[in-house]
Amino acid sequence: MQILGKIFNVLLFVSAMGGIFCVLSLFAARVLRCALPLWVPLCGMALFCVPILSPEVSLLSPERQDWLSGYCIACWIWAGGCGVFLLCDIVRAALAKRALKGYPRCNDERITAICAHCAQSIGLKKAPALYYGTLESPVCVTGAIRPALLMDKVIVERLTDTELSAVFFHELTHVKRRHLLWERIYDVVCLANWFNPFAWIARREFSLYCETDCDDKALKASRGEMAQREYALAILRLLELSTIRATQPGRGAGALAFLLAKRRLQRITAKPSKIRERMLCAALVVSLAFTVALSLRFSREHFYPYPAYSVGTEYSTGCGA
Repeated sequence: MQILGKIFNVLLFVSAMGGIFCVLSLFAARVLRCALPLWVPLCGMALFCVPILSPEVSLLSPERQDWLSGYCIACWIWAGGCGVFLLCDIVRAALAKRALKGYPRCNDERITAICAHCAQSIGLKKAPALYYGTLESPVCVTGAIRPALLMDKVIVERLTDTELSAVFFHELTHVKRRHLLWERIYDVVCLANWFNPFAWIARREFSLYCETDCDDKALKASRGEMAQREYALAILRLLELSTIRATQPGRGAGALAFLLAKRRLQRITAKPSKIRERMLCAALVVSLAFTVALSLRFSREHFYPYPAYSVGTEYSTGCGA
């Protein structure tokens, strides 16, 4: 119980610091409507799992702790919740791997040739395997270690060469920048912080940032082969086809998909302002520095030696000496 209690004590601290930075980044993204770079949610993920402490304190107390009964119960509830979420992730990964084995490979020469060309353009040594499968998204990448592209056969065969190039540039950029690997790491962070709603909000925001980051890098990787207008039209075409393709209520592009598409299109078509980008970067650095300063400040009160040691009075159930 001593080890579990000390680990939970550290987790409560980092979860609070990560939550503070999550609120600041949400304010910038949702209220100020700023397009945040990918390093912002990555810093947020780090704050949810890496304690930033003052050099005057110790992460784990060398003394034996007498935990309150309520704290012990909270520790076991947290550990049980971690076990449940871990089991769900393992089952989901096993089912996804099993489903992938049942999907047929794509042998269409046109599609494979366009995919190979896009992979070469963005600097991938080898294009991932292509499979046909019916999913929520018409085209998506799966597999953090061994990525593969899953495609809706009916939809991709109706896309033009230019539209397919836009799709493959986007999805292969996910592979190039290892977005899926970062998302799986974030899943583990959320597993440990399952009791904190801000961790789940930050995880969802990270997925949105990966999409906008992919759009920026994909357009640059195309090296003039594709204009912003053509790329934006390909996104709209996918939304149209996925909606027409849906045969059951809720299987097409929902409101959240349209909102994400709107957000992406606004960023793609917007004219970048160097001054605004620099001001945003400076504000984000200040927010990060503010969170780090808070972490350093509150670590002196949360970790050993506790504030009572500095005034000569120890916490106890009886009277101070």
